Formats: sequence, structure tokens, C-alpha cells
Amino acid sequence: MKNRVHRERRSQKSTVFVALMLFQFVLVLLQLWLFVSVLEGQIGGGAKEMAVPGAAVSVAILAVNIWMLLGIRRMDASE
Repeated sequence: MKNRVHRERRSQKSTVFVALMLFQFVLVLLQLWLFVSVLEGQIGGGAKEMAVPGAAVSVAILAVNIWMLLGIRRMDASE
């Protein structure tokens, strides 16, 4: 019985980990799109108004990544 519960819990953790990895992939794509957009603005016309919002979104993405890393470590430690 205990072994079965452990196996099911491990399966759930694996599913959560895969979901977090997919979300991480989306965040990386968003970060690349943001970088290219700001770089195009800088090269194309010297528009600096996109740099500050781009940096703010980058910091927010960094915060989400740190939060997910801490969650994965907590999930791994609870095993």
C-alpha cells in the first residue's frame, strides 16, 4: 500500500515537473521575442521607449523563474 502511494506521488511530481518545463519553454520564447523587439527598436530608429518596459518584463520573468526553481527544490526535498 505504502509503495503504491509513493509511486503515485512520484508520478504526480513528474507531471508537475513536465508542466513547469513547458511553462519555462514559453517564458524563454517570450524572453527571446522581447529581446528581438527591443533590439529592433534600438537598431531601426533608436527608439528607447521600449527598453524600460522590456527590462521590467525581463525582471518579472526572472522572478517567475526563481519562484519555479524554489518550488522544484521544495518539491524534491519533500521526497
